[in-house]
Amino acid sequence: MQSHFLLPLYPLDGLVLLPTLKVEVCPVGTVATKVFQRAVEHQHQLVASCYEDESVHEVGVLARVFLPDDEKPRAVLQAVSRCRLRKLVAEDVPMVLAEEFPDTPRPFQRTEPLRRLLLTRYARLCLHLNLPLPRELRNLPLWQLTWKLTSQLNLDFRQQQGLLNLPDPVTRGQILLLAVKDLERKERFLRPFAKLRKGGQWN
Repeated sequence: MQSHFLLPLYPLDGLVLLPTLKVEVCPVGTVATKVFQRAVEHQHQLVASCYEDESVHEVGVLARVFLPDDEKPRAVLQAVSRCRLRKLVAEDVPMVLAEEFPDTPRPFQRTEPLRRLLLTRYARLCLHLNLPLPRELRNLPLWQLTWKLTSQLNLDFRQQQGLLNLPDPVTRGQILLLAVKDLERKERFLRPFAKLRKGGQWN
């Protein structure tokens, strides 16, 4: 893939598709159907970006399109990498000129200590909430771990878009660490009340 590319654009209404992750969508209307048809012509690729307030965000993702072999009007989008939207080309099918937007680590940034700390705190949170810790998280590099946790921390789409906009994984990791610590504080506060409910006297 060249640094600049022209691909069909699929707006995601109030939804952020994060790099390496998947989402299933149901195209509605003639234009949406044509977008996927055009994506097939472009090696099953398109640009997906969150749609909000009658426009799409400048930072989106390059995504691969998988069309299940059935009669249902649906498609699976798998985000490959981030991209920055540069120019909308007005046609019967929306096309967008976009460019690669890779992570740009700062010099001398140490990612491993932050990766281990973030994973440890998230694992502890899962333990307190009686949630399983996905095995796949343990060996992920920091950049990929940040995308997985962004999708699992129940952040709203504006917060997810804010993290998608950030240029480096260390900054994302630091913000996610604060989010995990905030959830830990809330869990500690609510823990005694959860025990009261288990006693049945509040039902």
